[in-house]
Amino acid sequence: MTQKEMTEIFGIMLLAYPNAEIFKGGIQKLAPTINLWCTCLPDVDFWVGQQAVIKLCRECKYPPTIAEFKEKADAVKFELRRKIDSAWDILRKPIKLQGATPVEAYNCAPEHIRAVVDAMGGADKLVIMRVRTMGDGSQRPYEDLNRDAFRQTYEKMLRSQTSRKGEPNSMIGGSAKQIGGKLK
Repeated sequence: MTQKEMTEIFGIMLLAYPNAEIFKGGIQKLAPTINLWCTCLPDVDFWVGQQAVIKLCRECKYPPTIAEFKEKADAVKFELRRKIDSAWDILRKPIKLQGATPVEAYNCAPEHIRAVVDAMGGADKLVIMRVRTMGDGSQRPYEDLNRDAFRQTYEKMLRSQTSRKGEPNSMIGGSAKQIGGKLK
């Protein structure tokens, strides 16, 4: 996370914990603390940080430590991966177990999964060609399911849900909303 992004996270915590001693003096006084948090949390991206701080504000009476924030951010990432993997398994199951075509699997998939496939460009984008190198050095093309594109597209869609005006964020629960780029 950048200094600017972490400052926004701290702005949320300042509003959530107005009586906490750490926030006496406002954001300007917090520059060294914000710098430390950025140094300790280089692998936490801004979206994950937003989701984590909102969950922490709901659950904790006191401002979180770096370790508590990191733990919640990891939980958000895990929840995101679990949701995407679960959707992929629902889509893939009829293909692998019943021999359905990707189009047939798409047609029987729930609406939210069909929306992801549509965003990928349609059911025909579920299959990609790969090349397998054989022991003798020859290469054989084969069809494979495009899991990477599905995961990337679904993650992008889940992340964008929080930036659409007034729409609940499914990652953090139905009651939180983000309006105009700021969480409310």
